[in-house]
Amino acid sequence: MNKTQPTAAPTDTATTDHATPPAHGNRRLAQWFVTAPRKPLFWIVVLAIVLRLPGLGWGLPASDGWDDDGVAPRNFLVGLALTYVPGSFFTYPPLHMLWLTLLNLPVVGIALAHAPAYSQQAVIGTFIHVPYMTSFAFTARALSLLMSVGTVLLVNRLTSLIAGPLAGLLAAAACALDGGLVYYGQVTNLDGPYLFWAVLSLWAWMRFLIAGDIRSLRWAALSAAAAIATKDQAYAVFLLTLPASFLLSLALDPAARLRFPALVLPMLRWAAISLGLLLLVDGAITNPSGFARRMAFLRGPASQDYMAYAADIAGRVRLVADMIAHFPRFYPAVTALLAVAGLVLMWRSTRAQPALRVAGLVPLLAALSFTLFFNMLALRTDNRFLLPQSLFIAPYIGLGCAWLLGLRRPALRLAAQAGLAGLAATALWRCAGLDAAMLNDPRYDAERWMAAHVQPGDAVEAYGRNAFLPRLPQNAHLTRLDTIALKRRNPLPGVTESIAPFAQIEERKPRFLIVPDFWARDYLPHSADTGSQWGLKTPRVLQDSQNSTQEGSFLGELFGNKLPYRLAQEARYAPFLPAPQGYESLGQTIFIFERIPEPAAQAQQPAPQAD
Repeated sequence: MNKTQPTAAPTDTATTDHATPPAHGNRRLAQWFVTAPRKPLFWIVVLAIVLRLPGLGWGLPASDGWDDDGVAPRNFLVGLALTYVPGSFFTYPPLHMLWLTLLNLPVVGIALAHAPAYSQQAVIGTFIHVPYMTSFAFTARALSLLMSVGTVLLVNRLTSLIAGPLAGLLAAAACALDGGLVYYGQVTNLDGPYLFWAVLSLWAWMRFLIAGDIRSLRWAALSAAAAIATKDQAYAVFLLTLPASFLLSLALDPAARLRFPALVLPMLRWAAISLGLLLLVDGAITNPSGFARRMAFLRGPASQDYMAYAADIAGRVRLVADMIAHFPRFYPAVTALLAVAGLVLMWRSTRAQPALRVAGLVPLLAALSFTLFFNMLALRTDNRFLLPQSLFIAPYIGLGCAWLLGLRRPALRLAAQAGLAGLAATALWRCAGLDAAMLNDPRYDAERWMAAHVQPGDAVEAYGRNAFLPRLPQNAHLTRLDTIALKRRNPLPGVTESIAPFAQIEERKPRFLIVPDFWARDYLPHSADTGSQWGLKTPRVLQDSQNSTQEGSFLGELFGNKLPYRLAQEARYAPFLPAPQGYESLGQTIFIFERIPEPAAQAQQPAPQAD
């Protein structure tokens, strides 16, 4: 083509577009609705969204959420403020709480406008009302859903980069059916959001290793900072991954060695910028004393009190064994073989492409890095602490599935299709079981029972944290009894927070007692565990509960029928789909005790012995 030839067409097109932007936009939208359903990725995203919808209304409307350790509706405003108040700190970094604050600013403004005064007590008393808290919780869960679906899309792009579009689609499907990601994609815990930023960073880093472009380097650095500023443990994703993969790139890829001198300054510059932004957002610059206290808290009680494994070789070997045993909580067990096969295939197929080979090792290095620098140090295998590894093996699962679907022999290919369809159906069945546990939460049963039996003015005494309690009947006289200091509790509207000896229940004489099993079981004696305890240890928080005689004695007498109360209702989860494992907020039993009327209680007392 003659480069001096006039090119009037683009100018005319631009003019037309600017003249009728609504028509142009409508055409593009209509075209998208026509073409998008033809793409498999569209239906993978639809599936991911559908599986993450039940949690949006789980336990709502309410003044607090049932997602244990979630930051909404209660904690995000407080956490954001405490991050920057001199000398104060909050457990988690503030970035995600900043997003939630911005999204909820209209509701915050309405709540402030309705507060009777601007004192702390008056503002809190207004904010904890059900309409405001429900809006906060719904917004936070919707954002978690969007970021979870975004993670699925990023895994698709990341895998396509190293293994092609088919492997990318299958890796995205694996993530859509990852049980852990389904749960954390619809609650307000920070695990889903920080992994969104972590996967974005790894994808950009892989692009940088392949092409050496500064734009990808910038995205990798800033996204890594965003991940750590969302939840501190994200550091463990990058601590080994970034330096190890870069050194491997220099060792294996001649092109990387050639462009290394030109990349030194940009790498140092973006590392410094990202670190500076992280320290600024985290409050280390504006609130150094509070930041130092938070670091001490994270290294101390926040981690030491919850260690479930011995801090020796035996404990860490047992931890790895349990990590393997917990794999089916995320994918069907056979999927592990696909991941191993995919890793081998990636290594073999990139012999002549060293940059692609190193990039293909990045997800594996991320899984290894998190295991070494978080699991092995925190000595925990909770579902949320194994979620990163479940995401980082998804590219290899996709690659293994793509290889099976590409088998040349028709009979083998048909068998592979049938097998993979069975695996997908099994994973979908388990994810449906998780959603069913939310839709059929035992607390709904407890609430229906209380609505039918609790009369206006009845005295109701509840125990335990908000995340494990049903929504309490507002027509009753409600009290929550605990030994925890009042200032450390999350108050509920219409509920009187009390500190009193549990044994003095005969002085209080409430008609109903609401006892969550999750709270009670740590205080009650347990039968000896028949399983092997090799490498395990009892977490300090559990030891403290087991050594607490006040709650233990009260609950022992209550469940032993030694108090004038009868078990009126036991709301227990009866699964018709696979019951989820390892999620503290799901499937928890609620016991409701009712006071025995005085004449009946006296009749049950043993007759005095004659002299």
